[in-house]
Amino acid sequence: MDKEPEIIDAEVIETNGASNFQKGLAVFFAIFSVLYTISPIDLAPDAIPVFGWVDDFGLLATATMNVVQQFAKDQNSSMVKILKYAKWLLIVAVVIAALLLGGLIAAIVALIAK
Repeated sequence: MDKEPEIIDAEVIETNGASNFQKGLAVFFAIFSVLYTISPIDLAPDAIPVFGWVDDFGLLATATMNVVQQFAKDQNSSMVKILKYAKWLLIVAVVIAALLLGGLIAAIVALIAK
């Protein structure tokens, strides 16, 4: 009564780690974020102190967390879950900071224009 060898299916392996598509998308997003950070063309110009750097930092940090999350071997680990929530928290914080700083700049411009 010999035991038959277990055949590991490719889908079983992918449930423990991210799929190749998700990993490739994470790498593409990371490369895009690095290019966006070094590019002079931004949503918020880098010439504006702090405000110009918020979008660069947010995009780069989010992409980095995404790469770490997708390349983790166990997608059910607590680190992956924490990274998932940290990414969304960072995105919300960057959007709020951009809106607040944008409103502040708009208010200053309106006061100067008077």
